[in-house]
Amino acid sequence: MAKIVPFRALRYASKVIPDLQKVMAPPYDVISPTLQEALYARSSHNIIRLILGKTTSADNENDNRYTRAADDFARWQADGVLVRDAAPAIYLYDQDYILEDGTAVCRKGFIALTRIEDFSSGVVKPHEKTLAGPKADRLHLTKACSANFSPIFSLYADPCCVIESFSKREKERTPEIDVVDDDGVRHRLWCATAPELIDKARELLDSKPLFIADGHHRYETALNYRNLRRAAEPGFNGRELYNYVLMYFANMEDQGMLIFPTHRLLHGLANFQLENLLAGLAEHFTIDAQPIDSNDAAQRRQARQMLAEKGKNGHAIACYAGGKTLYYLTLKDEAVMNRFFDVRAPKALRTLDVSILHRLILENLLSVSLEAQEQQTNLKYVKGFDDPFELVQKGECQLAFLMNATRMSEVRDVANAGEKMPQKSTYFYPKLLSGLVISKIFTGETVVD
Repeated sequence: MAKIVPFRALRYASKVIPDLQKVMAPPYDVISPTLQEALYARSSHNIIRLILGKTTSADNENDNRYTRAADDFARWQADGVLVRDAAPAIYLYDQDYILEDGTAVCRKGFIALTRIEDFSSGVVKPHEKTLAGPKADRLHLTKACSANFSPIFSLYADPCCVIESFSKREKERTPEIDVVDDDGVRHRLWCATAPELIDKARELLDSKPLFIADGHHRYETALNYRNLRRAAEPGFNGRELYNYVLMYFANMEDQGMLIFPTHRLLHGLANFQLENLLAGLAEHFTIDAQPIDSNDAAQRRQARQMLAEKGKNGHAIACYAGGKTLYYLTLKDEAVMNRFFDVRAPKALRTLDVSILHRLILENLLSVSLEAQEQQTNLKYVKGFDDPFELVQKGECQLAFLMNATRMSEVRDVANAGEKMPQKSTYFYPKLLSGLVISKIFTGETVVD
């Protein structure tokens, strides 16, 4: 099963960068152009310059965002901005945040290297589809810099919470990194070199598969990069660093591990009429029309609670098209989903709330093709429950579909079946910070067994 190893991370030197908060960034794929500019202005050493450098009209084969990232990366190492840890370690990583209802949550995990496995082995299981563009972009960056700047987010199952219990003593000391991000999430990192803790982590994961929660594009990029390096070095022994990738491991059974929903907004639909949509929905859904003042925060909270309650015993989605009414849609019969999938497709995939929305409603009733959905021609995604109401009221979108979160068991079942969910089926919050640790792929160096 999963083979993990400790490693000597490159980390920002606190003596050179006393305020580490200024050099951290979210993952590249959630950074808007506005945030990119802000991160550039925050520090000349912010990790944004490596993971998502700016582009210019003068870019060419020899001067582009990838070559500039490589130059900055090399210079920061030479100048002592980035320093390599003296001993191999795993890195304990806690994230403290507050839910919308005010509940305090701590998500616990650790970062190490893991051996890259082909999906066919069943050791690493994806659950979402990927796109060619982001994979090409990340491969260009990896080839230019020979490094993993951001960890892939993976899940494993351990009801006994062994690592969480075994690492408590390690976390009694002051962490090496303690920063708060722009969303108010506190990130703490401990460099753990104790052989007994490392051995316990390796022993635990050695018998378990890994489920990719976030970072599907980066994992497939690591696979492609490994294959390129192996093709160029036919004498490889499998222990070279390019055979391993930087990964964050979290226990899906831990109380701090939560999945959040991603809501859908529709725009640009030709000849859209709400009455026609409701008539079509009535064939397959029980429709519960409830009054709502979308400007009232308390009523929006009540709507979120009602949607969650309806979703406990069935498949429930809420639809808002403006005005004073919110429509709760509860699927009458799961069997209707059989017509949209191959007979071999597992029930776990056919009956996901997002599958019901994308296939039965978007494709079948609103004529938004699967290709248009993937290209987001008429589709936008938002995280917060309040945003869809505002955007529909402003006229930026014609209607919104509000979702319950995908269950952890559904993620596991779809991945175990070898299937992939529609894009944006899961939203794991908070995001992992980039800049905490970097894994440089040193030529000629092998992992420590």
